[in-house]
Amino acid sequence: MALVVVDFQEKLSPHIEGIDCILKNAVKLIKASKALKIPILVTEQIKLGKTVDAVADVVDGKAIKKTTFSCFKNKEFKKKLEDTNADRVILIGIEAHICILQTAIDLKKAGYKVYVAADCTGSRKSYDKEIAIMRMQSEGIKLTTSESMIYELIESAEHPAFKEILEIVKS
Repeated sequence: MALVVVDFQEKLSPHIEGIDCILKNAVKLIKASKALKIPILVTEQIKLGKTVDAVADVVDGKAIKKTTFSCFKNKEFKKKLEDTNADRVILIGIEAHICILQTAIDLKKAGYKVYVAADCTGSRKSYDKEIAIMRMQSEGIKLTTSESMIYELIESAEHPAFKEILEIVKS
């Protein structure tokens, strides 16, 4: 499993419908992924500024710069994802109808099981996100929410990280 955090950047984020809620959910999923030692890849589309502080403050490492809309068409991204040995990928980020959609489709075609946490994705216009969600579903992408995904990852209240995860979810 790997978490891919796509283009939560300064110049675009303020224009995304519901960005505050999206970022809050994204941060929870990032923190939970870190607690569970799930590899996290972060991307930045060139020309959109740096990753927003809310996300940059909780991820480790440098963002992968990209010009392609699909992360999977970026050689550095593809190599780093392959290095994780993940067969499943959770996607979060912006914009749902561009980079998330194209990345999800390309990952699925490459054989990955792809999950999109819908409450951690957004677009400038809600109908663009809605259509992207429908398209992803028709392409066989698994749709979920951050909290649902977190609990799916730990599977049980007996998981060693359960208490830490519970605090993250409650925050």
